[in-house]
Amino acid sequence: MMGFLICSFLSAQQEANPNTTIFWDVSLSAKDRDLEKDLSILDKVFQRSPDQRVQLVLFNLQITEKNYTIAQGQWEDLRKDLQSLTYDGANEYSQLKGLAKHPNIYLFTDGNRIYEGDYPDLPPKSFLINSSPYRDEEFLKRTALINRYRLMDFAAILPENISSLRKPVPPAKNTVRGKVYIDNVPVPDVVITVKGEAGGVRTVLDGSFSIEAQPGDSLLVSSRSRNTYKYVPVEDTSQMNIFLEGNVFTLEEVVLVEKRQEEAAQVDTGYGKENAEKIGYAVQSLGDDDITPIQTDVSQTVLNKFSNVNLGNTEDISRATMRSNTSILGNNYSLVVIDGVPQRQSDSSRGASSSSQAIFNFVNPDNIASISVLKGYAATNRYGSLGANGVILITTKSAAGAKAAGQPVDLARLTDNVYRGADAGTKASKSDLITALERSGTPEKAYEEYLRLRAAADRGVDFFLEAYEFFKKEDKDRAAVIISGVLELFPKDINTLKAVSLALSGVGKYKDVIRINEEILEIDRKHTQAYLDIAVAKKETGDYQDALQDLLALHGNTITPPISANSVSKTVVREIKNLVFRHRGALNTISIPPQLMNNLKYNVRLVFEWNDPQAEFSLQFVNPQNRFFNWEHNTMSSSERMKDEIINGYSSEEFEFYGDGVQGKWLLNATYQGHVDITNQVPLVLKCTLYQNFGSPDQKSREIIRSFTTPEETKTLAEILVD
Repeated sequence: MMGFLICSFLSAQQEANPNTTIFWDVSLSAKDRDLEKDLSILDKVFQRSPDQRVQLVLFNLQITEKNYTIAQGQWEDLRKDLQSLTYDGANEYSQLKGLAKHPNIYLFTDGNRIYEGDYPDLPPKSFLINSSPYRDEEFLKRTALINRYRLMDFAAILPENISSLRKPVPPAKNTVRGKVYIDNVPVPDVVITVKGEAGGVRTVLDGSFSIEAQPGDSLLVSSRSRNTYKYVPVEDTSQMNIFLEGNVFTLEEVVLVEKRQEEAAQVDTGYGKENAEKIGYAVQSLGDDDITPIQTDVSQTVLNKFSNVNLGNTEDISRATMRSNTSILGNNYSLVVIDGVPQRQSDSSRGASSSSQAIFNFVNPDNIASISVLKGYAATNRYGSLGANGVILITTKSAAGAKAAGQPVDLARLTDNVYRGADAGTKASKSDLITALERSGTPEKAYEEYLRLRAAADRGVDFFLEAYEFFKKEDKDRAAVIISGVLELFPKDINTLKAVSLALSGVGKYKDVIRINEEILEIDRKHTQAYLDIAVAKKETGDYQDALQDLLALHGNTITPPISANSVSKTVVREIKNLVFRHRGALNTISIPPQLMNNLKYNVRLVFEWNDPQAEFSLQFVNPQNRFFNWEHNTMSSSERMKDEIINGYSSEEFEFYGDGVQGKWLLNATYQGHVDITNQVPLVLKCTLYQNFGSPDQKSREIIRSFTTPEETKTLAEILVD
């Protein structure tokens, strides 16, 4: 019976030109095909036309082509090659367009693919054949119908599938999906109902939910155990992230008896904090909110922040002046006071000899609570002749915190940022997979070992990321295929898609980066980072004008539906300016605002991006003086930022080194601290794009990709020699 069906299926094959093109899906999901059934189709083809030429195109994320000559129906060489194939990665149908050399076309595939909008663009009457029980049935049917292909789905005639065909298909309904956070943590067992309708759903372990609703409905989100609820309007049916605050109590009655007087501004005077309106003289101050998180030293923190405080771009804070150089032979430099202790002064009267200059690069800007400037009477009254040229008061968070707690100030904590190397117990150790691959000896043997280990048991995303990191050093194409398999094996949520996108960017597969981020936008049209990543990837592929238009749309907030691009505005501006500087001749610059036409220059520019806004980690910058500065991404120090990342769909930050004080060797480390969602199964993937001599003709860049699975795991991202 099966042979009769196959013969009937092939009866329309053209006989005027018997030559055949075979497109054969070798993606990871296609390994479950019934190979004998597929080969039986080809056996009938060569029985009908025993003498012909055959083009075999193997495809996943890449294309491999072979050609055969079949004589008297003998096709053993082709059969053996098909029986010995390796299946890996994910497939991409769009790359098949225009490849067929012969008129009789057979596409063997299960319909599983990376991109929802991807389809095989082949001539009408091509044969579409599937033998895998795990196929995408709807895609195969729709593709065959729209493109007038001849579909033969062996899986459709399996008994379990025949019975399922008789079941009525429920009508399509709008489904709203989302996740509920209470105090920035995904929470299970939260009740979601549509206002005015009976019934509802509860969030599962990772806080996610799905419910049938329409735009214009309101969702009531409530948790009895956390004493909180919230009404949330449904604006569209894309991903919703809902934030609530726990332990909210409603009072029966509130009586306002007195309006509290607003607290006056406090400034540091050298005698402690005083009311700014009562001291009788001017004091300028900076709080920790005014200090950039990753200034390389305290001098850059002060630079251009105070009126009449003069400090050169390359000078240490010890050489700041607040008056004209009134003393020809004496000292004109200001006094620096740290936590109430006057420091050794630099001396302008002795020239620039190192012995006459104090250096304050030991002060960690991230540990500064406030900086105040005292001039004239305010300075001399407290510090006498030492303060004649003005005083810079620095109060550290260590001292401020200790004072608030009634503890003695430990001035040694001011120098606690000396880098002594990562702790041996927290350094990333080689996994069993990496060890096994390294022992294999050759890349081909290593790949065979990878395939063996992949088949040994169910593997998580981390297995594919580790294999990707191993192979990308020697074979970027193979690494790309390996990591693309994640998208065939695991659910296509935004965090997984972003992890694969970052990995593919690290091996130069920017066209795939564009398509994956387009998939992310299909899930969430307001995902800011996806728009930015598409623009940057277009720049890398040489589509400079398209990249510019996308960046200008982000800068001008002209994207529909509207998104909040303020979070990535710094990166957008720098990308536009650098694009104009490097590729002005290939651009139409009429629409560029004048303020974006001037170039920016940095010794080093670092752009970090990660796949999951709920991941907790820290970045560590170790300067040439062996002092380290940390940037934290966790619920303790950056809770509001993490919430903003989830709401507005971005996960990136950038830093820069510039000026003459940054020369030498820098070290960049990253430490994974864990995940807000304890059920999370997707590793943290961190990408660092390192630009050296940014904005100069000899600008260079490279991308560094690291993945993390174990809390407290530390990895070195790069060692940078800054000229």
